[in-house]
Amino acid sequence: MTAVRTRDAERFIAAPPEGVFLFLLFGADAGMARERALALIDKRVDDRRDPFQFVEMSGDAVAADPLALLDEANTTPLFGGRRAILVETGAKSVLPAINSLIAAPPAHCTIVLTAGALRRDSPLRKIVEGAKQAAAIECQPDAEADLQALIDRSLRDAGLVASPEARGLLLGALGEDRLMSRAELSKLALYMHGREHVEAKDVEAIVAHASNIASDRVVTAAFGGNADIRAVVDAYFVQDGDASQLLVGALRYAVALHRARLAMEREGGRPDAGVSALMRAGFGFMHRALMEEQLKNWSSMRLGALIEPLRAAQTRARANAAAAQMEAERALWNVAKASARR
Repeated sequence: MTAVRTRDAERFIAAPPEGVFLFLLFGADAGMARERALALIDKRVDDRRDPFQFVEMSGDAVAADPLALLDEANTTPLFGGRRAILVETGAKSVLPAINSLIAAPPAHCTIVLTAGALRRDSPLRKIVEGAKQAAAIECQPDAEADLQALIDRSLRDAGLVASPEARGLLLGALGEDRLMSRAELSKLALYMHGREHVEAKDVEAIVAHASNIASDRVVTAAFGGNADIRAVVDAYFVQDGDASQLLVGALRYAVALHRARLAMEREGGRPDAGVSALMRAGFGFMHRALMEEQLKNWSSMRLGALIEPLRAAQTRARANAAAAQMEAERALWNVAKASARR
């Protein structure tokens, strides 16, 4: 009976116990779950590309015909050796097939299941965690330290060095999904071919979500009570900034900051809880000191009062594109004034 927490997952997968034949990888980060599933399979078969050694099945197919998984699990590879099966579970239950496998484990086959976020009382999670020859492995989105390490490894392997601002942009743009993060870092490495030093403009040019950083900078300046917010907003529009994106960013940040402040209040005012919540919401490009300052200066009540006016401004801008810039300017000025009144 094994339940592996996120923090222990990498170490467990590097040396999975031989006595375990059934693995469940579940959690909010689907890309991480698949990456770890394939890593486990690579530990159990000689060549994942060999169709006699590795088979991938859909959860719906297994649910429709539980005996199909049992047959695959007990099939001997053409040239001997071990076998592995990956099942991506869906909405339909695969419990009948899994119960049968646990009752009569295959001799030379590893079964790996992937699933989304599962509650502790989920039937699939309970049966895997309760079986002697099975392990359930949690896959939550990368924490800041994990993402830092992933960026460091990827840049080092590509022979790249990033400026502090470029690293901040990468932290803000990546982290929602492990495979997507790797794909964006690979795309950046390809874009940088022939050059060594990664600057902020390189990240903004090629990494998905990083293009939102320009509008997010304006938004965070407003929430910081920047006295020159009019000039900041004007400069954004001079650079062909998008009014709708600015309003969406303002509402997104208000909601994220509100949730972060609530998390901070639940933890007795500890800033770490709020900073972690902002990082998960995609605002890792901000310096930690700025995050802590804004978390300190805004109460959850005052932030909650901002959300509806920002949502209304966004609705008006969508209804009248000609007035979108005016709505964005007014909304950001009002946020800055509210911040200055603290």
